[in-house]
Amino acid sequence: MGDPSISQSSGDDPVEVVDTDGSETERVVSANAQAYLAQSPASRHEAISQLSALMAATHAELLDVAYAAELAGDWSDDGATGVVPWLVGQTGVAHPTAREWARVADALQDLPALRAAYASGALSWDQVRHATKFATSVDDDELAELLPGYSANQISVMARQRRPIPDPEPREAHANRGLSWRRDHRRGGFTYQGFLPFEQGAAVNAAIDRHAERAGPDPETGGWDPIRQRRADALHDLATRAIGADPDPDRATVVIHADATVVDGEVAGNGFLGDVAICQTTVLRSLCDARVEVAVHGPDGATVGVARATQQIPWWLRRQITGRDLTCRFPGCERQIRQIHHVVHWTDGGETNADNLCGLCWHHHHLVHEGGWTVEGDPDDELAFIGPDRRRRLTSRPQPLRDHVRRAATRSRRGHRRTGATAREPADGEPSS
Repeated sequence: MGDPSISQSSGDDPVEVVDTDGSETERVVSANAQAYLAQSPASRHEAISQLSALMAATHAELLDVAYAAELAGDWSDDGATGVVPWLVGQTGVAHPTAREWARVADALQDLPALRAAYASGALSWDQVRHATKFATSVDDDELAELLPGYSANQISVMARQRRPIPDPEPREAHANRGLSWRRDHRRGGFTYQGFLPFEQGAAVNAAIDRHAERAGPDPETGGWDPIRQRRADALHDLATRAIGADPDPDRATVVIHADATVVDGEVAGNGFLGDVAICQTTVLRSLCDARVEVAVHGPDGATVGVARATQQIPWWLRRQITGRDLTCRFPGCERQIRQIHHVVHWTDGGETNADNLCGLCWHHHHLVHEGGWTVEGDPDDELAFIGPDRRRRLTSRPQPLRDHVRRAATRSRRGHRRTGATAREPADGEPSS
């Protein structure tokens, strides 16, 4: 954008701001701002520079007065509990601002060169406040000459690098570690809040982000889900893998309770995760490839069936499905398989066999349950994914057997024959040994 042309007016009246592209915008511009608009860019730059220096000089003086008032106990005479709340009452700033003023005012008493640089406008407030975190009387003169050439952000990095971390800080950080959560009924989930020391947090962050990177882009849009969503999915996957590997799965199992008539779809209703209601489709998805335990109850409350996370789909069968499908079976999706889906749900009589199971990513497993999509066909051959409106039909085939896998299978079969297996003639289409 170039310099706009302004139709002048007197007072705080609306004026037309005309940009160089010809567009017009009506803005209220004060008479003082109009006076600056009438000046040249160089004049405005000079005004900003001088006013900024004046702000720094005035603030340096204010800090000296505040420090003297603290030493004299003026805050006590005025009934305040300390200099910080007294400054808040005197100036109207927020407590964190007044607290920082008091800290910097105290530090500058031993840093006359930095104080002089601030008072002259050579340093801004953001530069000098970071400098006082690591400057000493020994390097005061050197830093006063050096730091005006650094940005406030660069000086803040220097402060983090130079300030020694006291031994109690890591101990306090370790003691403060924690994680808590609360139910959020409005949004249907949990809200998490916690704190980890840097070294623990960095390890957690790296693991979650590495897992999130593997999710890949959305196969329908080609774009990536927001990083916060991929991190949430990654955290869930890491947790469910830990549950699956737990040597005592009974103690590492989440239990969902549901009425049999709700599971069967005879009546509308919900399941319960503790005392939190979850919808029927979520119950069915959990039953499909449960990493939770789902207890199904009859009308009298007696348990009539249990789907166990460690028993619903055995690991040997899970490996068989992932080895066959390789990636999510939804057309065009190449994300990792996260859950195994029953094409015909076992509550409808579907068996937990390879010819009734297919691998899906998180997104598409949710899609075929909560999203209203359905799956039809033969997992060993071709599957059809039908949209909620029943008009959209996408087909998918498992990827063909790779050559190195076929060769490995042939070698295995030959070895089996050599160990004494009964010889037979190869079937039609089967490679001979």
